Amino acid sequence: MPESSTDEAQAEPWQCAPYHTQRCNAAPTPLIVILLIGLNYIPLVLFCVNYGADGGRIVGIVVFHVLLAFVVVSWSYTCCTDPGTPPESWQRQMAAAVARGENVPVCRRSGLYKPPRSHFDSVTQRLTLNMDHFCPWVVNTVGFYNRKFFMLFLAYANLTLGFCVIFLVCQAPGMWDWLFNDGPQHWFPGIVNVILLCAAIGIDAVLVLVLCPFALFHIGMAARNETTIEGSSNAHYNVGMMHNLRSVFGRRVWTWWLPLYFSGPDGNGIYWPSTKDQPQARVASVHVGGSSSSGCGNRDVYQWTSSLPAENQNATEMHAVSASDGDAIP
Repeated sequence: MPESSTDEAQAEPWQCAPYHTQRCNAAPTPLIVILLIGLNYIPLVLFCVNYGADGGRIVGIVVFHVLLAFVVVSWSYTCCTDPGTPPESWQRQMAAAVARGENVPVCRRSGLYKPPRSHFDSVTQRLTLNMDHFCPWVVNTVGFYNRKFFMLFLAYANLTLGFCVIFLVCQAPGMWDWLFNDGPQHWFPGIVNVILLCAAIGIDAVLVLVLCPFALFHIGMAARNETTIEGSSNAHYNVGMMHNLRSVFGRRVWTWWLPLYFSGPDGNGIYWPSTKDQPQARVASVHVGGSSSSGCGNRDVYQWTSSLPAENQNATEMHAVSASDGDAIP
């Protein structure tokens, strides 16, 4: 029987995402993010400073820089954080279980023993813990260890874009005539200044209309302990909103809004509590959904039992009930 200690259910220390050729192929995409930042920085900061930085504009510029810092840090952590793969220690435990004659699911694409809710990412060619999707905007797979930063990136991006729209719309009437004038204090010719201001307002408004529902969609999935790949097929992992969110943002609620790793998410991406848990012998069923980027199947159902307390839920035995597509049973 594969056994694990309580410590095994703790998150790993922060690790940098490894280099991969496919990630480099998507690298030009983040340049659009940099261009959007520049498009807002010119009218909101440079124009306001040149026009005359009164108290209100100074406060607006400070707020913008604070929000922008949260966006950049969240985005950087999403790009650089390893989303997580099944650790070697767990692979050795499963190998020992197989040697004892037990059945353990195997990912056909990677050849690794496959934990519940893990999926093979065809872009990075890795078996990823609690994989959600590969995002070209962050040039990384969104998985167990960097999902917090992806969601914070969406949240702070919406706040920053919304603030920019409101601030620029309020400043535009007073600056309109000044923008048209070609003076030595202007960075660009008058018509270019107007185009930059209008483009910033228009593009930011469109992005808010697109990204706000997208962010709410992902927050809702996290609150229900769902992923883009699985959808609602694993509803038994919904063990309450607070517990679900801790598995993404971490145990300490006061750290949720900060784009820093701290001690990582609650758990280790391998063992998951379930509403099917029983006080003595907990049985959890896992239906692993598939997608175009997951090579580990879409009809795989596994069960495992644990006699540990609910607060220290660790799987101690895994049985393959059925397997298809991307999984093999040794």
